[in-house]
Amino acid sequence: MMHNLKIAFRALLKGKLYTAINILGLSVGLASCLLIGAVVFDELSYDSHWSHSKNLYRLLSVRPDGGDYGQKGGTVFATLAPTLKRYFPEVVDYSEIYPAPIHLKVDRTDPLPLKATMLHADSATMQLLDIRVFSHHDLTPTRDIKKIVISEQFSNTHFSGKNPLGKRIYDVPQYGEKPNEYVIAGVMKDLPPNTHLRADALLLHARTEQELTNGGRGTHYARHYILLRDGTDPTEFERKINAWYRGIPENDKGLQFGLQPMEDIYLKTDFPAYQLVKGNIRHSYIFMAVAAMLLLIACINYINLSTARASSRLKTTGVHKILGASRRQIMGQSLIESLLTFSAAGSIACLCYQLALPSLQHFIGHPLAFRFGAGWPYLSAAFLVFLLICLFSGLYPAWLVSGFRAVGSINQVLKGRSTNKKGLREALVVTQFALSVGILAALFVVQHQVDFLKSKDVGFDTEGLISINHVSWDNKASALKAEFAQHPDILSTSFSTWLPTDGTGYMTRLIDDPRDPGNKIDLWYIAGDPDMAQTLGLRLKEGRFLSESKPGDAIEATDLEAEFNSMRPCLMAASTAHLLGATQLNVPLHEARIIPVGIIDDFNSESLHNATVPTVIVGQRSPSYGALLIRTRPGTSQRVMESVAATWKNLYPDKLLDMQIVRETLAKQYKAEEKLQKIFGGFSLLTMLLAALGIFGLVVHATSLRVKEIGIRKVLGASISSIVRLLSADFVKLVLIAIVIASPVVWWAMNKWLEDFAYRISIQWWMFAAAGAVAVAVALATVSWQAIKAAVTNPVRSLRDE
Repeated sequence: MMHNLKIAFRALLKGKLYTAINILGLSVGLASCLLIGAVVFDELSYDSHWSHSKNLYRLLSVRPDGGDYGQKGGTVFATLAPTLKRYFPEVVDYSEIYPAPIHLKVDRTDPLPLKATMLHADSATMQLLDIRVFSHHDLTPTRDIKKIVISEQFSNTHFSGKNPLGKRIYDVPQYGEKPNEYVIAGVMKDLPPNTHLRADALLLHARTEQELTNGGRGTHYARHYILLRDGTDPTEFERKINAWYRGIPENDKGLQFGLQPMEDIYLKTDFPAYQLVKGNIRHSYIFMAVAAMLLLIACINYINLSTARASSRLKTTGVHKILGASRRQIMGQSLIESLLTFSAAGSIACLCYQLALPSLQHFIGHPLAFRFGAGWPYLSAAFLVFLLICLFSGLYPAWLVSGFRAVGSINQVLKGRSTNKKGLREALVVTQFALSVGILAALFVVQHQVDFLKSKDVGFDTEGLISINHVSWDNKASALKAEFAQHPDILSTSFSTWLPTDGTGYMTRLIDDPRDPGNKIDLWYIAGDPDMAQTLGLRLKEGRFLSESKPGDAIEATDLEAEFNSMRPCLMAASTAHLLGATQLNVPLHEARIIPVGIIDDFNSESLHNATVPTVIVGQRSPSYGALLIRTRPGTSQRVMESVAATWKNLYPDKLLDMQIVRETLAKQYKAEEKLQKIFGGFSLLTMLLAALGIFGLVVHATSLRVKEIGIRKVLGASISSIVRLLSADFVKLVLIAIVIASPVVWWAMNKWLEDFAYRISIQWWMFAAAGAVAVAVALATVSWQAIKAAVTNPVRSLRDE
């Protein structure tokens, strides 16, 4: 064995250039696979670590007649889960669980609050999620004292060297004038980062045990999780509870309930749900595909160079066969060389993986729970995959090298002639360039879609628009608006129940579709004071805006009866007016309880992933809580924000000021797509680098085989450019074939990706042309460098006899 290792090591040293190319290419491919694999496996592992994860489900509201805007929601009647537990033996337990952002102060005098996430939960949560509490006082929730359990990391960061139990901590409230006080009742083990319930602290509240009555009407909604008994069929249980609900008097006829598996919540929630941590299963599939492509290109490079070099090793192989070596022995020797090459590349890849891991975690925004080095099962699996890749890549070159017959063709072998497998190598070159062109074309599609999302007209003026997030106004709304009205750079302000990116409205009505009797339409309502449309910069097409001078244009926010039952003047989006057949202004639409007084251009109330929904804007005065929109003079946003902060501090010294520039808020909706764009950019560079390495190795080998031909051509008067064309032509043809093969596949795949967006670009031919041009340029640059080197070599040296 040692003898074979020495021979393999010497063979690798003899071909230093080829060995270096192989190790570099494989290192890049393996390191990329490790990093991407860590991210993908981490994404797929979300919420699978809980001991009850296979039997945990989130309760959903489902409306089969849900109109144009979705059918599922992440909340249900708060009395549903207690009722299911009492009457259905399949339900072991239930808990209300939801994370929410919060700003905390360890000391009330701290100037800046800490951004954190609080997990609101009842007593059953500890068992359902097997949360481990290290030390604690009495955890029983009480009405007078808000008890929280902080994470170990939060305790170590903010109470280092101190016992936090019994200490007070304060929030910076959105609702209410004074901070809420919390007592630290326990310290828990950090929640895993790979959960959609990721949080820094747990707020304990009383458990809801009231049963459902009157079909759930009049009760509030909650986010409930239930634990089913082992062996329960969730589909059958859904059918069972919906049949039960249909038998309850006064039930909501259009409502059903569903179950979403705990392990599906992070990646497969494609409906409106209050969820701070959310992934995208399609992006995970894309990352897996790209990782496989990178590794495949690296392996193709290795196979190509190994088969190309087989001809230069025929003499050695022939001598070994004459001396009695079997085909199995020669294959074994070649596989040992492959193992040494892969081992060196694997070692470099593992080092790169460890060095790049912190940067990767910073890029994705949270620590990875999955690590390849976290345990023997992962290490063993990675090692097994590594051996399979090594065997896959080394087997064909070993079979090819060992397959030459010494008997009957000894002269051919000793003269170094080969039965060259050129056709296979060309196919492999086409494959790797097809993959490279595909990823580069995908980058162009993603880049232009992101640019389109950021630049598309959303129907209102985003320039100079500032928002203050939802708070309670504590009877100071009029004073705040009066203060802002005196500022020379503030053009207008408006209280609102809605902010851009904040959803589709504050309430909805299900009304009949006038074009399709029996079908229902979800009509969404946005409420704001009469200045809202002008502050947003909405464009009036017909009629008039709501006005402060017309008392009937807005109702008091506290008048719930009028809010739901009275006929209200409204502004209607143009597509909504067309959908509802509202051809005349000031004519009541009785089912919707509105009187259109103005038609405005359509505007996007959500991200451009979703189409515009039927929307009307109604007037509301004297809000007790809500958001605030501020229109500023162009170029004065930063100055206005500083002034707003000072005014806010005077009126609300203890209340949270969450102020944003709306244009930046809109851009944040597409952070996932921006990250995907950056990832594709990095992948494109890597695939082109690997493809260039492969071509470089092949052209070096091809040049070495044609040294005498090049020398003769130079003696006969061939120019350098003609020799470069001679050596480049074959490779350029292969790249052009790769472009033709890759284009339709990428066109189909990226059209599937674009289906996630209601507003999207059309894929253009030039995206493939540009990707192909880059690939051709890389191939030409790689080939030309070596071709020019060969062409300028003195022909006397080229033609010198061996």
